[in-house]
Amino acid sequence: MSDIHANGEALDAVAREIARRRPDRVVHLGDLVGYNAEPGRCVAWAADNAVDGVMGNHDAVACGKSGGENFNAAAREAALWSGARLSPEAASFLSRLPDRLAIGDDILLVHGAPSDPDRYLYRVADAEAEMTALTVVAAPRVVFCGHTHVPAAFVRRSGGAVVAAPLAGLRLARGDRAILNPGSVGQPRDRDPRASFLVFDTDTGEAEWVRVPYDVKACQEKVLAAGLSRFLAARLSEGT
Repeated sequence: MSDIHANGEALDAVAREIARRRPDRVVHLGDLVGYNAEPGRCVAWAADNAVDGVMGNHDAVACGKSGGENFNAAAREAALWSGARLSPEAASFLSRLPDRLAIGDDILLVHGAPSDPDRYLYRVADAEAEMTALTVVAAPRVVFCGHTHVPAAFVRRSGGAVVAAPLAGLRLARGDRAILNPGSVGQPRDRDPRASFLVFDTDTGEAEWVRVPYDVKACQEKVLAAGLSRFLAARLSEGT
């Protein structure tokens, strides 16, 4: 799961679905905070549930590791607002998140890209460059990344060309390598307002993108009550 962005309603809906599915492990790809109005609640969920994860660019601003100079005004305001409302324990939790996290030899977690946590991977050419760079060292089978808020799968089949693979029915065969983006829990941008996350079976190589409806209006009301940008509230119902 990735880009929860202080959206408590979306997180609750996704957490219920995760509990129903009972995966062996839950990981997050950064940006627990920012944009929406419940940063403490979302950080506490990750901490209380011992969820492994990495630091996002909004997390870095909220805990004081970055000034957010490259953010737009609404995003920077919300990230700083998040930081000002975190407990010392929550801020410390964010500050200790790594930029990347390997799980065994086969899986690598990053926020944006292996080469740069702030890099957006939208295009096949960008994903191919990242995969090529990874082959210089021991390359993981799967890189999980977020940051774009758009579900995506970039796959290299048995050493061939990298392609943008259809999400439905995706299964990695032995020898395949992939960069998979679960989309965003708290602020989807693929014109589908439902929260998005990904279930990956490490035994079979099957990937399933899951969409979960949540109470968008309740989250919007909290954003507005907090005095955050109306634009941030409006985009939740549009999935943009």
